[in-house]
Amino acid sequence: MDFNHSIGVIDIGSNSFHMVVGGYHNKEYFKILDDLKVNVRLCEGLAETGFMKEDRMQYGEDTLVMFKNLCESYKLNKIITIATAAVRKAENGPEFVKRIKDKVGIDIDVIPGRKEAEFDYLGSVNSIEFRDAITMDIGGGSAQFCLVRDRKLVDSVSLQFGSIDLMEMFDLGDKITPKNLKRLQAFLKDSYDSVPFLKDAKNLPVIGIGGTIRNIGRVHRNFINYPLEIAHNYRMKRKEVEQVVEDVSLMTYKERRKLAGLAKGRADIFPGAAYAVEFLMDYIGSKELIISNYGIREGVIFDYFGYGPGHLVPDIFENSLVNTMLHYDCNIEHAYHLYHIASKLKDELKDYSVITQDTDKILKASSMLHDIGDYIDYRNHHEHSFYLVLNSGLEGLSQKEMLLSAFITLHHRTNKKIHISDLYLNLLTEKEAQLIDELSLYLQMGEYLDRTMDGVVRDIWFDVNDKEAILNVITVDHSVMTDMVEDECQKKFKRVFGRKLKVKSYTVDHDDPRAKYVLDEI
Repeated sequence: MDFNHSIGVIDIGSNSFHMVVGGYHNKEYFKILDDLKVNVRLCEGLAETGFMKEDRMQYGEDTLVMFKNLCESYKLNKIITIATAAVRKAENGPEFVKRIKDKVGIDIDVIPGRKEAEFDYLGSVNSIEFRDAITMDIGGGSAQFCLVRDRKLVDSVSLQFGSIDLMEMFDLGDKITPKNLKRLQAFLKDSYDSVPFLKDAKNLPVIGIGGTIRNIGRVHRNFINYPLEIAHNYRMKRKEVEQVVEDVSLMTYKERRKLAGLAKGRADIFPGAAYAVEFLMDYIGSKELIISNYGIREGVIFDYFGYGPGHLVPDIFENSLVNTMLHYDCNIEHAYHLYHIASKLKDELKDYSVITQDTDKILKASSMLHDIGDYIDYRNHHEHSFYLVLNSGLEGLSQKEMLLSAFITLHHRTNKKIHISDLYLNLLTEKEAQLIDELSLYLQMGEYLDRTMDGVVRDIWFDVNDKEAILNVITVDHSVMTDMVEDECQKKFKRVFGRKLKVKSYTVDHDDPRAKYVLDEI
């Protein structure tokens, strides 16, 4: 994909300095191109003295020099640098801002807590499909919360505690005592009691943002041997969150450093922040934690490219789908036509299908991205497509739907019976294997019906009896490859529908009574 504009966002956080690079295409689509993080611990000791330490500021300065060099390597059109709680709270915050301007040449915008919360909201609401929720981002020196109703930001607040603050205030860095845990609980209750809109958030899901919450998800995925290493839109029940927090809180610092899924740099600050997440879920009766890989930095990018409050991404799934196709240079016209054919095949055979769930998004994703593997190599491109679909960052789908779409693209070129590898057996049922078999059949048939990629097919319909299913195809200009459709799809069709497949192809001027209805593409 060629980008018309590129942007770098540097986030000077209390615990880590983080930079993302985004590319903008055709006034509508953008892609994250790079992501770099350094644990600076800028707010270390801040709660006690009110000042940032010199060694932490020097480390921050060195980090920003490196970030600036990366920006110059990308030849970015725009660089936005924001600072949050540590610089906001520190008495020497203005001194640090001037120092970075003079020595590094970077202008820092110290944003208020509510603006930080708004960017968190924009990052999550533009990348995960939800309508009503509480968003929570706990950083090193503050915690941001938003009440979202019907995708709109109703209210927000920034509370003056973060993961480093909780660790230092309640001595949670190593072995946690019951006494300190009780003190932490009382503190969190008082803090949440001070936020009126939390009383209007009963039973809402929590959209979790930031490194601490991503680590909760990563630890849980390791606990259950979850096969997908995808943070975005990973969902956990409250009991699962409680189990992670309980297990981690019983460990010493050294034990936490060895815990799979937990970043070593968070081993001391993780328990307090994780407990704040669990306590919030208990406080509002939330049943689910939904983890967002997008937060403040991506929110800045969304806002910069016009997706701010009042003008959100209208269709997250469609936007992400087209974005992915552009990025991998897919044949969009052919992909849309294949999706229309596959949808029509599915509709024609619905009375004989074993599928009971809504699969439109799954079918659309696999149809539109079936050839994405060509980006790597045409030979065995369906195998490349499996990996790319699963790791493309496609938004608007659950992780299960993404996995199903990946398997459908993998099997759209073969008649072999669906085999789910041991890696994914815990995620997919036998019924879902049948779903993959059926939907991949529609893609396989559609591929042959539009093999010339010229949209020749104008209408299709089935005449079905107990022994066979006759696919009638109306085309323009020339006939489709009837024999190839029958030969290549026959075995799978018989397995899925228990009938022999026959194909009859007519040109649009045929006198069949159905032909008069053929005016536009499917």
